[in-house]
Amino acid sequence: MMVVLGLLGIILMIVDNELTFTHIDHHDTIFNWLVKLTITISTVLLIVLVLYYHYYDISLYCVNNSIEHWCIGLTGRKIVLIVLEIVICAVHPIPRKFPIDQYSRDASSSANSTKFYQSIPISLTYVPVDVALGLPMFARLYLCCRFITFHSRLVQDTSSQSLGYLNKISINFVFVIKTYFEQSPIRCLVIFCTVVFLIGSWSLRACDFKSNNEHISILDAMWFFIVTFTTVGYGDVTPATYCGRSKPNFIYETVFH
Repeated sequence: MMVVLGLLGIILMIVDNELTFTHIDHHDTIFNWLVKLTITISTVLLIVLVLYYHYYDISLYCVNNSIEHWCIGLTGRKIVLIVLEIVICAVHPIPRKFPIDQYSRDASSSANSTKFYQSIPISLTYVPVDVALGLPMFARLYLCCRFITFHSRLVQDTSSQSLGYLNKISINFVFVIKTYFEQSPIRCLVIFCTVVFLIGSWSLRACDFKSNNEHISILDAMWFFIVTFTTVGYGDVTPATYCGRSKPNFIYETVFH
C-alpha cells in the first residue's frame, strides 16, 4: 500500500506540473488545485503507513531480541531514519489559495498576459515552486526498493532466512538486488537505465526553459539526456538555468559514483 501511495503521489505531481506548464505564467486552475489536494491527502496517508510500518518493525525487533518494551528498541539511529523517511514522504506541492475567478479572463487579456510573461527574461536561478517541491518526490521511489525486498523469494523463503541468520548475513535490498543482477543482469540494467532516463528527462524539462520562457519539450530533454550521457554533446540543446545544468551532473554523480 505504501508503494502505491508513493507512486500515486509522483504521478499526480507530474500531471499537475504538466497542466501548469501549459500556462506560461504558471497560474493554478481549479483542476490543479484538486490534484494538489489529492496529493496532500495521499501524502498524509503515506506518512501514517510509514509510522505504522516502523512501529511493527520495532516490535518485531524486540520480539527477536527478547526486549520487553518497544521503546528500548528505538535507538538514536532508528529515530534519525524514521524522521528522514517522514521528511522524504512529506515534501510535495501543496494546494494554495483556491482559484475562484481570478484567472477567468477573456482571450485578449490572456494573450496580453502571455506576451508580457514571454518578454520577461528568465533568471538563471529561477525554479517554479511546484517544481522545487515536486522533484524531491522522486525520492519516494525508495519504497519500491522496500517492496522488491519484501516480495523477494530470498526474504520469503524460510531456508534462505535461516542460512542468512546462521552466517550473519543481512538479507536486505543490497543483497537482493545483487542477486537479481547476477541472475538477470541485462533485464535489471535495462530497467534501471530506463527509470533513470525517464526521471532525468522529465526533471530537465521541468527545470529548463526556452528563449520565450516556455518549458523545453520532453523530446528535447530526452535528446539532451542521451547526447550528454553518451558524451557526444552536439550543443544543439543546452540548459538555460542553473537547475537544468545541475540535473545531468547530479544524476551522473548518483548513478556512476
